[in-house]
Amino acid sequence: MDIYNYLPDSIANCLKSYSYINSVTEIRLRKNNPIQITLKGKNQILNSQNVTQNDLNNILLNICEGSINVYENEISQGYITIDDGCRVGIGGEFFYNPVSKKYLLKELDSLNIRIAKNITQFENQDKLNINKSSLIVGAPHSGKTSLIKLISKELSKNFRVAICDERNEISSTSINCDVIKGIKKADAVSMATRTLNPEFIICDEIGLESESREILSATNTGVKFICSAHGENIKNVFNRPNIRVLLDNGIFEQAVFLKQVNDKFYIEEIIDV
Repeated sequence: MDIYNYLPDSIANCLKSYSYINSVTEIRLRKNNPIQITLKGKNQILNSQNVTQNDLNNILLNICEGSINVYENEISQGYITIDDGCRVGIGGEFFYNPVSKKYLLKELDSLNIRIAKNITQFENQDKLNINKSSLIVGAPHSGKTSLIKLISKELSKNFRVAICDERNEISSTSINCDVIKGIKKADAVSMATRTLNPEFIICDEIGLESESREILSATNTGVKFICSAHGENIKNVFNRPNIRVLLDNGIFEQAVFLKQVNDKFYIEEIIDV
């Protein structure tokens, strides 16, 4: 894991000594507390020395490549994305700066490192029709972002594809698509529709009213959408008002439900919507 490059030796060595480190999905580092990991959806505390304020400050500085100011915008959103989609959530005390109109970090208390799993194969993947507009649904760590990456790569071979990558988790140099990074998905969808003439627009983790509004507007131009949303089951996701309005207006042709069992990732069900 490249994440070791950002960590002090004491923390990196503790993690490396853990037998199942390659299956860990989250690493939580909290001031004056031991390291906590998430493995198969369950939290575990490692038997290690407590994380110090100095540890946290140095890790954040490493993540920011030595310049906190350069990453001010990302920090104000509460996270920084690193190394192929790994996302670092930031906890602590923030204050609002009326000049920059941003929340600035005053004191760092915790870091949550979410390890991106670049899954290259799903069970039942052959049943998926990537040419249909799709809503991809699953619980956290079920492989939603990985499946979106795979679909993006395949679609880009034959279609004009635009990726609205607010958190910089989807795009990579291996995907031949137009990419809009670092701005809110609703604004990115509007921008892509007006300027990039896509046949498909791809978004990760939709759910806000503003996003649904722009998606509805964009479909009037004939563009199709591939989007993901958090959900444990059909009822859970379909009852969310901002998802429901998209389904009621026929934005998606199919809903694809994902599931992780141990270290395998499944397309559990595909339903026409």
